[in-house]
Amino acid sequence: MARSISIVEYKVEQARFFLEQIERSENNFFAVQCFTDAFVSACRSITFSMQAVINEVHGFTEWYAHKMELLKKDQLSEFFNAYRVASIHIGDTVVREGAGFRDSNGRYRTQHFFMPVPDIPNVPSEDVLSICKTHFTNLLGLVYDAFTDFRVQLDDRWYYTEDHFRQMGKSFDDAIEELGLPRDWTTAASGFPDSVKWRILRSTLTIGCQLNAAFESYLGKKFLGPDETGD
Repeated sequence: MARSISIVEYKVEQARFFLEQIERSENNFFAVQCFTDAFVSACRSITFSMQAVINEVHGFTEWYAHKMELLKKDQLSEFFNAYRVASIHIGDTVVREGAGFRDSNGRYRTQHFFMPVPDIPNVPSEDVLSICKTHFTNLLGLVYDAFTDFRVQLDDRWYYTEDHFRQMGKSFDDAIEELGLPRDWTTAASGFPDSVKWRILRSTLTIGCQLNAAFESYLGKKFLGPDETGD
């Protein structure tokens, strides 16, 4: 790929940052409005960045088109798209109401709610934070599916496997050279089986998926590398 998957990872983490700021700012109504606006914009950038980064991968265009068709049928996704347009192109916001309550521990808390505006007459009835968490979780699921279905192209741990290089008609030495290292880089490990040398390469020279903290927190899943799955 011409662009790094780190671009998508950055946009996901940016959206997560704004989401967590919404939660931390519950007693500052203006901050909640600002962070929600920023969250919505960052969320849309996740799908934009996926298109820009992964589009040239074989099979992604059809995969993405199918996923977008499903999203178009999702009322929550439709709402956030309308919210983004109103926020960016008009300057309006639908975060317009707050209500206080006491939680199970007797602590005073504040929830915020969306209210209709002329350009968005229908809004979710749940509180802002809950709705934003649901939207982020849905988008994060999309990213997780992309990593799962295109793991060789998106995660360098899966790219640098013996099986993948064999399929390309290449060797371990080719992988070393591709990484910009001299072919004798593993001279010290020359007596080890190839499987061990591939593990050494992955443990020292690859980065892997950087979104597992988000995956585990919001999806209850972890995207495993080849050395974690036994492949």
